[in-house]
Amino acid sequence: MRKFRAFLIFGLMMVFGSLAFGQTVTSIFDKDYGLSRLKTYEFKVEERIAGDVLAIDTVTEQKIKDAFDEELQNNGYHPPSEGTRSDFLISFHVATKDKTDQRGRERNYIQGSLIVDFYDAESKKLVWRGIASGAIGGEAVDLKIAEEKVKEAAKLLIKQFNEDCLVF
Repeated sequence: MRKFRAFLIFGLMMVFGSLAFGQTVTSIFDKDYGLSRLKTYEFKVEERIAGDVLAIDTVTEQKIKDAFDEELQNNGYHPPSEGTRSDFLISFHVATKDKTDQRGRERNYIQGSLIVDFYDAESKKLVWRGIASGAIGGEAVDLKIAEEKVKEAAKLLIKQFNEDCLVF
């Protein structure tokens, strides 16, 4: 149990950029697609490869889904009605990279990124990608704080998606 808790904390640290160190959000999308027509969504079933943090940390994977589900619904998006197809599919992944900050005193940290992709449900074409990135401190992570970080990343990414929907 202790190993699992340590692994879970480590996984959460790797996934969510610390707001204290700043979090950046970027996106890229198909400008010809017309993102504003997307209203209903579902999460794509992921076949995660070995070595993917989320392949063995299903708790964190579910926390990410829950945060996006809540944020999307708060912004007027919803799962499809029973018997109907969704407009878009959501997929997400995490990535980490060891970094060194050499301003002033040298310190090592992990750069964590949450990559979220929206696919047209019918064509399976990628139509939007958002990335939230930030530095992860070397301090122990409180699971409650980590959960708030994932909610903030979801909020920032959906805000960016809504802004991208306004581009013609």
